[in-house]
Amino acid sequence: MQSESLKDNSKLSRSELVILIMSAAVTITFVSASSPLYPFNPWDDANCFFTLGRGIIHGYVPYRDLYEQKGPLLYFIYALAALISEKSFIGGWIVECISASLFAVFSWKTAKLFVEPSKYAISVMPLFLGITYTIKMFNFGGNAEELCFPLLTIALYFGLKAIVKGDGLPEKKEALLIGLFTGIVFWIKYTFLGFFAGFCLYILVLTIKRKSFVKLWSLVWRFVSGVIIISIPVLIYFAANKALDSLWEAYFYNNMFLYHSGVNAHGLAAIPVVKNIYIPFMSTVTLTKSYPMYGVMLVLSLISLVFTGKPNRKKAAFLFLITFAPALGVIFTRLVLIYYYGYIMAYCFCLTLIPAVKVLNYIAKASKDHSTFIKRFASAGLIITYAFTIVMCKNMYLIFKPKDYLAQFRLADTINQTPDAKILTYEVMDSGFYTAAGIMPSNRFYCYLNIQNSYTAILEEQHKLIEEGYFDYIITDYFCAADWDKYELIRTETIYCIDYTGKPFLEGFKLYKKI
Repeated sequence: MQSESLKDNSKLSRSELVILIMSAAVTITFVSASSPLYPFNPWDDANCFFTLGRGIIHGYVPYRDLYEQKGPLLYFIYALAALISEKSFIGGWIVECISASLFAVFSWKTAKLFVEPSKYAISVMPLFLGITYTIKMFNFGGNAEELCFPLLTIALYFGLKAIVKGDGLPEKKEALLIGLFTGIVFWIKYTFLGFFAGFCLYILVLTIKRKSFVKLWSLVWRFVSGVIIISIPVLIYFAANKALDSLWEAYFYNNMFLYHSGVNAHGLAAIPVVKNIYIPFMSTVTLTKSYPMYGVMLVLSLISLVFTGKPNRKKAAFLFLITFAPALGVIFTRLVLIYYYGYIMAYCFCLTLIPAVKVLNYIAKASKDHSTFIKRFASAGLIITYAFTIVMCKNMYLIFKPKDYLAQFRLADTINQTPDAKILTYEVMDSGFYTAAGIMPSNRFYCYLNIQNSYTAILEEQHKLIEEGYFDYIITDYFCAADWDKYELIRTETIYCIDYTGKPFLEGFKLYKKI
């Protein structure tokens, strides 16, 4: 009976939609350094993506002309952002707002599958978004994980909706959408595909168990069609630019065989099969120690399955576990832990809204005599807590600062004294130096990448060009002990920063000029 009564609860009213989108936009505007409230997004990852995006609109082909390690679709997204504004991250901020809005909408729809919210219960959404987007692994905003996990949330919603409303299998049009999402994720960062592999396995198990082979085929061909629809334009682009070999080498081969190679495994991490459980588990434990709220949200997501209702609990738990385990397992396969990898798992945070809404409903029901006052009081409390969460965001030290607060723009003042200057960021990633100076890289390997020790082509090209005096300026890390015959140190810059753990540190750069 419960399942029947909840059939249409996930539909949203116009006011709910407005509240959710506004909550997402306000949250991103205050916490992402891409927003207009900030002078610039100084994160090196986001700037590498943005430089590639700028390159695309100037005729550069990713991997062939400018080398980076993520998927091409991420660069196409940043190319759209660059079309909006090539001198700032305004376009990136819009993309982040859209992504966060999708996450907000489908998180709320997921909660409504299992509980009918009281009038003021939606006031929990700003706080929910504030917690999700102020976990410090969010860093400055704009990474691949942040843009992709909402797609996983939507797919999870489709699966849970099928459990509540139907036979456990998604609708045909939803299979096509899941295929599209899989294609998008594959061409952004294929290590995110664990979730979709688990989802496909879930459908396979369910259809075989019920011997619904006709339904399986109808879902499979739509899913595959979705993947193909995304993949064909990508492949045509690289084929037309005679760069398929560069795509294969940079995005697939180097990432699979050269990335973080040379790290020796010990103990349980060296045992085949066992390491596939041990490494993801220990990586999650390590991240939880560094980001306690991240661990709390993961645990609450698992516990929240209890509140999905007895008719749905086992099926929902099965869907959750069969997608969660491979999602985690495919992300954490290497001994070197990159702190923001785990952020993709934020897709399942939507489940925490189920008990949260039930608690708010209970408070409203238990205070019938003063229901309006209690609802408003609880809502005000949630909003105040949300405001506190936003204020405590690690990026607040940059908000409302002028551009010349950042070393990137101070160095750009010097670089721009040389018309059409050629610059290189050596032993340091691109933290926005090219964008701040309003120029494009003039060589393929334009900055430091953490693959360069195993992919020797990067340093070989850079050292050759430095010896030839090819660059007008070279930017290095403050502690880089460089000594080049054709270059002299002309400027040093330091800036106070907050790192991805929330700790303050002093970051510095050196600027060398060709003699």
